[in-house]
Amino acid sequence: MSSFPRTVKGFFALGPARFFRQLNNIGDTKVGTLVGTDKFGNKYYENLKESYGRTRWIQFAKEDSFFSRAEANASQVPAEWHGWLHRMLDAPPTTDKSMVIPKWAVEYTENLTGSAKAFKTYNTTRPKFVAWTPKAAPRA
Repeated sequence: MSSFPRTVKGFFALGPARFFRQLNNIGDTKVGTLVGTDKFGNKYYENLKESYGRTRWIQFAKEDSFFSRAEANASQVPAEWHGWLHRMLDAPPTTDKSMVIPKWAVEYTENLTGSAKAFKTYNTTRPKFVAWTPKAAPRA
């Protein structure tokens, strides 16, 4: 959690709507410069005046609404931005093109496990047991 003066500065720098959205989603207020946006709409920020380990962060596109409790998770971050967020790369992918995705690579998608869009296998073998359905004769 941030100190009171830092929170007040964040309120005036972000504006009321963004301030309360950040408090709702991440429980803290962070102000920084926008470094870039990925193809999913996630925004990446940096503020070198923060303490080490808190200098880079992400604003997920799915949590951009105040009333929406959309689930945001780490699998929504593409590989090139993951390297920048975790300080494996010094320059963001918008300026440093060293992280080149090959043409033959599969399009990046988030991990959908546990969601309605998760992959579900199907079975081609016959079941060993068949559920019994009673056959009722009509009464005369």
